[in-house]
Amino acid sequence: MLKERMSYLIYSCDAYSDLWQHNHHFLVKSWKGRDVDSFLVTDKETDKTLETVKILCAGEGTEMSERTAYALPYINTEYVLVTLDDYFPVHPIHNERLERLLDIMDREKIDYLRLFPDPNSHKKWKGYDGLYHIPLDKNYDVNLYQGIWRRSFLEKTVGQPLNAWQYEVTLTRIAKKEGAVCALSKGGEYEILDVIRKGKLLHRAKRYLAKEGITIPTRETIAYKEEMRIYIYNHGKKILPKPLAKLVKNFLRKRGKTFFSESI
Repeated sequence: MLKERMSYLIYSCDAYSDLWQHNHHFLVKSWKGRDVDSFLVTDKETDKTLETVKILCAGEGTEMSERTAYALPYINTEYVLVTLDDYFPVHPIHNERLERLLDIMDREKIDYLRLFPDPNSHKKWKGYDGLYHIPLDKNYDVNLYQGIWRRSFLEKTVGQPLNAWQYEVTLTRIAKKEGAVCALSKGGEYEILDVIRKGKLLHRAKRYLAKEGITIPTRETIAYKEEMRIYIYNHGKKILPKPLAKLVKNFLRKRGKTFFSESI
């Protein structure tokens, strides 16, 4: 049974607690028959509750890596599906499809299986439809998009206190150091609606939620100009030749932008 093999963990913090009920709404709606231990780990103590998800409070001021360490003793399964509070699971989730992935992870000794194609991979894993090797040759090959982690590998990622951006940039390096086997599934087993960027509501998410009768009055809507700037930056760095990308990066660095991939 899935319950005996996998748990479910949502990363969050008090500043994003206005999203919890909405995230939970879609989790219940999309994942029928979800019989797995489910947790949301946050920082500050809270009196908020979720009907089918246990809230873990790691302590005020705790960073992302510390919240990971705090949650791990509650995870009693070999695998844990990890996601973020502002990734709303709006598409159907089926237990049998997740069971298939866990079977593959068992068989192929996979430590990390990302369920979102960014960064992408075109190296197919022989014998499995929709499965690809992650080569671990780029920053963020292992990241905090939704994914299934072997608990023993997730445990190896915690050490010094690191915020979300610092923590994420260490993950690929740790995977390489530990010889972790990492894969990408493009099977759509757990698809999300990305809701927040820079603390503000994305336009696509706002439209989707409005159709569902949901508003988040605590959040401003991001300016179209800012959303386009983020889109161009995120996609441009994937397609620009490395010398040109380096020039752009140097230009942005001189203008005060910090790159967490260089800070740890």
